[in-house]
Amino acid sequence: MAGAASRWVLAFLLGSGSALVAAAPAQAAPLPTASCAIGAGSAADRAIAKQLKPLMNGRRLGSSVSGRAIACARVIVGIVQQRKLGPRAALIAMTTAVAESELTNHIVMVDHDSLGLFQQRSSQGWGRPDQLVDPAYATNAFLNAMLRKYPNGRWMSGDVGAICQKVQISARPAAYSPEVHDAALIVNALWSRPSTPAPATGSATTPQAVPVPAPTGPFQKTLATAQVQTAGLEGRHALQMADWNADGKPDLLVVTGAGAATGRTEVRIMDGASNFLSLLLVTATTLGPTDERHAYAFTDWNGDKKPDLVVTQRSGTASGRTEIRIVDGASNFQQVLLDTATGLAATDDRYQFAVADWTGDGRADLVVAQTAGTKSGKAEVQVLDGASTFQTVAPVVTSGAPVGPGTQIAVTDWNADRRPDLVTLQKGSVQAWDGAAGMTRSLARASVAADGKELVVTDWNADGHPDLAAVKTAGSTSGLAEVSILGG
Repeated sequence: MAGAASRWVLAFLLGSGSALVAAAPAQAAPLPTASCAIGAGSAADRAIAKQLKPLMNGRRLGSSVSGRAIACARVIVGIVQQRKLGPRAALIAMTTAVAESELTNHIVMVDHDSLGLFQQRSSQGWGRPDQLVDPAYATNAFLNAMLRKYPNGRWMSGDVGAICQKVQISARPAAYSPEVHDAALIVNALWSRPSTPAPATGSATTPQAVPVPAPTGPFQKTLATAQVQTAGLEGRHALQMADWNADGKPDLLVVTGAGAATGRTEVRIMDGASNFLSLLLVTATTLGPTDERHAYAFTDWNGDKKPDLVVTQRSGTASGRTEIRIVDGASNFQQVLLDTATGLAATDDRYQFAVADWTGDGRADLVVAQTAGTKSGKAEVQVLDGASTFQTVAPVVTSGAPVGPGTQIAVTDWNADRRPDLVTLQKGSVQAWDGAAGMTRSLARASVAADGKELVVTDWNADGHPDLAAVKTAGSTSGLAEVSILGG
């Protein structure tokens, strides 16, 4: 890694017992560097750097990110896109460059014969010195080494820091992981943007932007955006948010019921702390294929602080009733914790399910809402008691929520009264209903641009207010699934 060169001013003291005394270090002259692209540090680059500064917290670059650094990052993202490797490859390369050079193209050897964005060494076979200071060459050299050491797409899963280390063979193997967060922010900021700096705002070719009023109300402010690989999202699937790796950040969990190569129900988990670029787990579960009769949720059923998979089968069961299977997350979904017929008769696609501790006894309950075809014209809710392994069914409660096809439900403590509330999501409208008032009183209502998007309730920033993850799995301009976190 490149380190700051230091100069020592030596004072020679003459006389009896003369000695050499080291004074305080003088400020080193800046090391020679080169821009990564024509127009580096443009208004567009500086604007992105300014946007990212308050969010970045890595040890190397952090809030010192500059427009010149963003210009170098553009080269990395552009090369990855040209090679059609996807955003995770960009994350791995970006993490390495941030850790090695702080996204600076060093043209003078500092640490042995290390040069360029990736501090690659000619003596170690990375290339000639003149090649290593070419950001495009350096990025391609890194990617080639990654593909060679992780054949058959193995770099698509596993710890990002460990992958960086295996490619680089650094004397400081722990240096990469602390930079994954910042690298993910940079990749997401650049992935769908042009690879060359845009003209400065206000130039002859760029009209001044018309000021837009700041959005107000729930789910109008975007907290984060990301692009993720669509693997697991092409066919029938379900999305949930849960903190799989206990790092305090919700992760994106994708359940694929059918169409997987394994012929089983599969789970794919994308790391929220890396803006979903890092895969935490891809596994076939112990369950066979599931279909439209099944609904999915995650909860810590057995109290081991690991989310478990809850699969509810509406109909077609051997018992003739609605059935539940709970699969252990700690076993990577290989062990069944519970397989039971519930106290509820067979249901159909008019019924939606959520899992939450509705009764406040510390056990997850099954909340069932009939969201279409009710006599009342409102959503009708029943709760199956988890402590009775879903045999005890509470009486039907008629909520204030209107019914309609395509309505989704979620359960969360919307108003922080320590009572779960019902949230309905329908045609771009999100509405919360007070659980303490029998779900007849509306707590909030908001409109969101939800065309073609799947909506998942979560608390992204741990502020105690529910946020909304809007996931567009098809038809995006980037060709990737696009995730937007909307602040509640």
